[in-house]
Order: sequence, then C-alpha cells, then structure tokens
Amino acid sequence: MTGSKAPWWEHLHVRTDARALALFRILFGALLFYEINFYLNINLVDMGLVGPKLLFPYEGLEWIRPLGKGSMDAILGGLGIAALMIAVGLFYRFAIAYFFAAYLYIFLLDRANYNNHFYLFALLAFLLCLAPANRAWSIDRLLFKKRMRAEGVPRWCWLILRAQVVIVYFYGGIAKLNADWLGRMEPMRSALDAAAKGNAMEDFLTSSPMLWLFTYGGMLFDLLIGPLLWWKRTRLYALPLVIFFNIANHFLFDDIGVFPFFMLAATVLFFDPEEIARFFGAKKDAGRNEKQEAPALEDRRWRPLVTSVLAIDLVFQLLFPLRWVLLPGDVDWSTIGQRFSWRMKISTRNPQQIAFFVRDDDEGIKRPIELTRFINNVQTGTTAYDPRAAVLFARWMKEEMHRRGMKKVRVTCETIISHNGRPFRYYFAPEEDLSVIDPDPAHPERWVPPAEAGPEHRVDPQVLFEIERRKTVPPPRQQRR
Repeated sequence: MTGSKAPWWEHLHVRTDARALALFRILFGALLFYEINFYLNINLVDMGLVGPKLLFPYEGLEWIRPLGKGSMDAILGGLGIAALMIAVGLFYRFAIAYFFAAYLYIFLLDRANYNNHFYLFALLAFLLCLAPANRAWSIDRLLFKKRMRAEGVPRWCWLILRAQVVIVYFYGGIAKLNADWLGRMEPMRSALDAAAKGNAMEDFLTSSPMLWLFTYGGMLFDLLIGPLLWWKRTRLYALPLVIFFNIANHFLFDDIGVFPFFMLAATVLFFDPEEIARFFGAKKDAGRNEKQEAPALEDRRWRPLVTSVLAIDLVFQLLFPLRWVLLPGDVDWSTIGQRFSWRMKISTRNPQQIAFFVRDDDEGIKRPIELTRFINNVQTGTTAYDPRAAVLFARWMKEEMHRRGMKKVRVTCETIISHNGRPFRYYFAPEEDLSVIDPDPAHPERWVPPAEAGPEHRVDPQVLFEIERRKTVPPPRQQRR
C-alpha cells in the first residue's frame, strides 16, 4: 500500500473494494443493452445510417463513412452482445473496448443522431476501458481466477467516473445561466405546457409556482447536486432530489431515453466502495485484505501512463465544453459549440414548416424538394435546428441537380420556426441561396441568420394561418367509383 509520503497522485492507485465498480458495470451494461435494443427496434441502420442519401458529418470527420448494410447490422448487433458481456463480466476487456470503438464510430457518422447521453455513454465506455471492472461479480473472475489474483480496484476508477457525472450536472447548470432561462423561463415554460396539455392537473403543472420550481430549482439542482452528492454528510439528503429531478425529466421530455435512469444508477458512484461492500454483507475492513500483497508488476509499470491519461481526460472534460465562450453570438441560436458541451434542454425549435426549394430564375422554376426522398425525419428536423445541416443539404442538392442537368440553380429554404417560444420567423431569408454559403464554424456571425429577425425573416400571418389550417383540416375523402 502506498506510504504516507508518496506523491498525492499515487493515492489514486490505492486499491479499494471492487464491488462498487462491479455494480456500476452491471447497471451500465444493462442500460446499454436496453439502448442498443431500442436502436434495433427503430431500424437505425436502414433509417438512419445507410438509408439516407447523405449524412451530416462533423467538421474534420467527413472521412468517417458507413459501411454496407450487412456490416452495419453486424456492428450494431455486436454492440448488443458486447453490452451483455459488459454486464456479466465476460471477456470484459474485449467487450468494453469493442463497445467503445463501435459505439463511437456509429455516434460520429451523423450529427443528426447526436444526443447528450450518447456522448456520455461513449465517454464512460472509454474510461471503463482503463478500469479493471471485472475483478468482482464477473464471469471472468470465475474463468480466470488464477490469473486475476488482485481483488481490489484502484481508487481512481470510481473517482474519475464520479467526476464525469459531476461535470455533466454542473455544466448543465452553467448552461442555464442565460437570459432565456432566467428571464423568459424558456424553454421550461413551453416544456411544462406541452407535458401538461390535456392532463387533469394542467392548471397546477403550468402554474407560476411550478414554473419557478422547475426553472430555478432545476438550475440550482444542476449546479449544487455534484458537491452535495460528493460530500458524505449531505449525500443522503441529496438522494431524494436526484430521484425527483430525474423522474420529472423522464415525464417532461420524450427524447432523452434512458438518460434519467442512467443518472439514477450513477448515484452508486458517490458512495465509498467500502460502503457498497458493507451493504452487500462485507465486513468493515473489506477491501483491505490485500495490504500485504505487492502490486502486480503491470500496475507499477502502467501507473504513470494511466495517471497521465486521466489527467488529460479531466482537463479536456473541463475545458472543451466551454469552447463556446470563444465564439461570437448566442451559442444556443447558432448551435456552433453547443454539442459536446452539456447544454441540455435549454434551446428548442418549434418548426411550423420545413421546406426547401430548387430554383432556376432564368427558367422561372421554383420546385419544392421532397425531403423524404433524400433524408430521414430526424435529419429533416436537424435542418431546422442546426444551420450547418441546412447548408450542407442545400450544397448537396445543388450538386445533385447539376448531375441531373440543371446547371443554374439556387437552393432556398422557407423553414419557419419559433425559437424558445418567440414569434414564428423564417429561419433563413426565403430568397437566400444556401448552396453558396461557406458554413465556417469559427465565424458563425458571417453566415448564420441573425437571432433577431429582420424584415426578410418575417412571416406573413396569412401564411401561418394557411399552415395551421392544413394541419387541422383533414383532407377530403376520395369519392368511391
């Protein structure tokens, strides 16, 4: 065991009881298995990866392309098997490494598929690649007991995972320190209205006290819950807040999947490993039975590298989410720098209409584009959320028209949105040719439409009336012949 005069980072490698990490591994693997089954049920490969004519890649990652349908099906099916292997601890090192690589590959194929909990799962899978989470409650322990002599796990294993969860909460709270959330109470006001619509308690759920509770209570929860869970004296008092907050999120938002349940499961990381061990019947000195055992040679050899990797990862996780500070304008409007930053549920777009047109002014042609022929519904929604997706689609469509023989074309957009409860407006000016825009992420002010709608972005009320009428009036029945 590390002596008292050892450098502080050496204490990260002191062995603790392995059962806490094993419990997290089991919960993590089970939730991943559920998540992969969801992807299979929605036919992610056909509908989201190989079906669309184009994907919306991240800047610098355009070289990441999907394989054929058979290969993508095999990769996705392999992820489900790997998730089960992680949960039961069977060939754990291989399973977690495969899951991290394959999941990250699918995750990076299309920005339209981004979700904060997808990103979190990838980060945690990377950290678990470094952690010996199969030293307890695993099939590996039964099969390879002679080779797995060490029973404890280094302290850094649960500290780094705990820190990752705190970062998610805390940066989610920082993101709420903006004018829309604090002043206009949006998008929480709209979320409560949508969730309560038709409910017997609609008036109560949309009342001012409830709006204040979810708006300011949610912000304070995100900012403070990490320290409250970390500090042993306040941990038990914080647990009811964690349960209420995540269950409420489950009912308020219909697009966050298993994220609330994962955050509930992650609370096991905030208990000391010995506490978890005692809960499962271990004696008070459990985890110390190896104090005379010399660390394995591999542990000594890899300690500096592991410490360096953990330090780099922690610095990255602390700084990378703040890159939006360096960009001009409102990050929640431009969306540049919003992903990978834990800016969760603070910006909504209500699209009243998503429409693109191919235009040839010399021939007097203005032809609507049937989006479902080229991209899926999620990608279509992304064009109303991320201006880069709208521009990428317009540039691709112009090239497609060139291949079809139309040489002088413009691609315009008449998408109508409401941002965080504001009046409806055209996203891009209807006459603007999106296909000639250079979507430079370093200078969004040069090409992203202004947040304050100008005259060219204003929508005629009659247009909105007609859109609403088409949505509410059923089409006439066809006459029988």
